[in-house]
Amino acid sequence: MDIKTISYLDLNEKLKKGEKYQLVDIREPYELEIEGASNAIHIPMGELVNRLDEIPNDSNIVFHCSSGKRSINMMHFLHMNKLCKNNYYSLEGGFQSILEFTSNEK
Repeated sequence: MDIKTISYLDLNEKLKKGEKYQLVDIREPYELEIEGASNAIHIPMGELVNRLDEIPNDSNIVFHCSSGKRSINMMHFLHMNKLCKNNYYSLEGGFQSILEFTSNEK
């Protein structure tokens, strides 16, 4: 299985079409205070493996961190440990891509 990524632009288009995607924010709590929170389930990266059961099974899942690097590394870890599901994606550019997209929409 390849590690799947998705851009925020593509994700936004899929959401507009009614496709089901759930964001999972893997940033640390202090990052949320600095950068702001996304409209996502928040599970810090260090807790993710023990909390995978909190992630819904009825949607495509898009993991994001601040820049996209940790979410890709986490996807590789899940894949190597056979925990990565076919409906898991990493958000290209992370939360920064969400901020850029939403600031350009204004």
